[in-house]
Amino acid sequence: GAVSIIGSAVRDCRATGMYGTGGVVSTRVSGVSGAVSIIGSTVSGCSAGDEGGVVYARESESLSIAGIDFINSRAGGSGSVLYLDELRQRSSISDASFTGNTAGDDKTIQTDSPIDWDCRLGSWMPRKGSFFGDFSVPECNLCPAGYFGNTSGLFNSSCSGQCTKGHFCEAGTADPEPCP
Repeated sequence: GAVSIIGSAVRDCRATGMYGTGGVVSTRVSGVSGAVSIIGSTVSGCSAGDEGGVVYARESESLSIAGIDFINSRAGGSGSVLYLDELRQRSSISDASFTGNTAGDDKTIQTDSPIDWDCRLGSWMPRKGSFFGDFSVPECNLCPAGYFGNTSGLFNSSCSGQCTKGHFCEAGTADPEPCP
């Protein structure tokens, strides 16, 4: 079934042992596991012996995160906060911060399943792969100087494209500015 955590302060949860997964939520049964939603909460000090210090989701429906602070969580293996594998639908993350989380392989998030990030215009975030260190959404990665990002859902550093001739684009530009 589905799992929802709404308006909660979740602290010091643990999945122990060498193969412990998902310090708060662990889903791994194909065709049975529903969507996982964590909304308007703070999650701190949670851990897993192996993967997914907070959430380990394998062959689940999807993951939805909104208005969350993930603080000081850890995993012995990979994904100090999230480990996502073969989710059936695209996941979404908005208004979230990831601070002080650690894993054996230094990955804050490990996913082979696409994520829709709610980034500000002028920024981007890869859809899947490995995410390291502290970061937050909607800030995401700024479009580099010389490029602009005037749409949402951008997933590489080329953003919406190169700044147009006769205009300039500082890092994080949403719309190119005319040269003076």
